[in-house]
Amino acid sequence: MTRGAPKDTLAGLKKLFPDLSEEQYANLDAWYARYAALILRMYKRITDDPAASTRFLALTNRTSRPSMTGKVDSSKKPHHHES
Repeated sequence: MTRGAPKDTLAGLKKLFPDLSEEQYANLDAWYARYAALILRMYKRITDDPAASTRFLALTNRTSRPSMTGKVDSSKKPHHHES
């Protein structure tokens, strides 16, 4: 996985979170970088060990139907709280 250029990443964060300070954007960017590194380490650890890979695939294999069978009302919009 490759990260975008810093300018692209910052533009994306500003689009997602338009009301943050520059310091908050820097903190958020650092948090996402650490999160991505964690996920990559987990993936590498699982894929480097055949037994772990087999266990992971068994745990994530969806042989049953999803448990949520109710109808979703897409007309309801989430309520955002103003700060």
